[in-house]
Amino acid sequence: MLPKHFETLSNTLEKEILASEQIRSKILLAVFAFAGISWTILFLFLEKEFNASTGIAFPFEVLIGTLTFGTIYEFVFLKLLNYLKKKGFKLPLLPRFGNALIETSLPGVILFILIQKHSHPVVPLNSPISNLYLIFIILSVLRMEFGLSFFTGAIAAVQYLITGLFFVPDSPLEGESAYGFFYSKIPTYMRSGLFLASGIVAGLVGVRLKKILKNSVERLEERNEILGMFGQYVSPSVVDKLMSQKTDTASENKDVCVMFLDIRNFTKFSEDKSPSEVITYLNTLFEDMIEIVNKHNGIINKFLGDGFMAVFGAPLSDDGKDAKNAVSAALEIQKKVIEMNLSGKIPETKIGIGLHFGEAMTGSVGSSQRKEYTIIGDTVNLASRVEQLNKDFGSEILATDTVYEHVKHFLEAESLPPVKVKGREKEVLIYKLT
Repeated sequence: MLPKHFETLSNTLEKEILASEQIRSKILLAVFAFAGISWTILFLFLEKEFNASTGIAFPFEVLIGTLTFGTIYEFVFLKLLNYLKKKGFKLPLLPRFGNALIETSLPGVILFILIQKHSHPVVPLNSPISNLYLIFIILSVLRMEFGLSFFTGAIAAVQYLITGLFFVPDSPLEGESAYGFFYSKIPTYMRSGLFLASGIVAGLVGVRLKKILKNSVERLEERNEILGMFGQYVSPSVVDKLMSQKTDTASENKDVCVMFLDIRNFTKFSEDKSPSEVITYLNTLFEDMIEIVNKHNGIINKFLGDGFMAVFGAPLSDDGKDAKNAVSAALEIQKKVIEMNLSGKIPETKIGIGLHFGEAMTGSVGSSQRKEYTIIGDTVNLASRVEQLNKDFGSEILATDTVYEHVKHFLEAESLPPVKVKGREKEVLIYKLT
């Protein structure tokens, strides 16, 4: 059994190929319908003049009938393609060869009839009518299968060759010396070879288009996989960097700056509010906060109900600026909350932010159906506990000394007494950022 990723890729390709077949069929339907209407008008209003100019009793009925058949056939085939697309079915390869045979044979039918009717058989054989084969060969590119394009070119070449070799005399008829070169069969061989070569070229172009389509689908799948792993709260620039750098999300130790954010007194706030009011409030707050985190090259790793955990430096590091980015984001979030409070956009709100920089284990955790990018370790635990210390110090943003070391050259902070935190033997040096 194929992995789910490859099944999805295959299904997407099949859908695109089916859509491409629909476009091809619509073009042929329009060509047949337009040609049928044009020849019908010519037959109804200019039959005598046309016959006089060609020197034969032109078989309008047969030609119009052939074009009508082509129109009906393409209409039915297009309906079939629409049905398959609606039901999510694949387009089998073998019937596509049958379809190519039927479509490509229509110019051969017209040529054969004209050769039988014309007093100079080489005229219709070398007329622009034979170029109708090229329409089918060119459109076979949209099939994106080398075999189908080659088959279309081969059918055109064989039909034209048979028509020229077996239904045109070996030598000019009396009074046809001007057509001697065409009776030599050389033009027949040349045009047959052209059709075959065109089929090969169309096949190669189709394969190239399919490869480009496959690469585009794979890139889209990779993007979706990244979004699925890191959540939709990742900036487009981060996604693009992850895709371009092909960053491995396997477990590894990385130096990161972890941010924990909490909304103060959220439980009390939500007691007398409806669920919709609470959700609206959180969305209003988080919308700006997420944008700020993204702007400073961080990612929202987890939402924690009335807060979130963000990380700076994983899966991508910003060349040693991760702690600085985290501090800048924290200060901007603080400023944004103050602005929203003053504008009345949200009820009076206070936040608490804790920052810690250190080594953490990063990697993908989950199953084949769903994975999540996770950061675990003492760095995460300490950042969470630092955030909780805001309640003790009456502050909004606290950072450990490992964070302050990265920003002390441009940011002043208040040094707080060393703190003993749960799970650590040594006291932690804390700084209040404003």
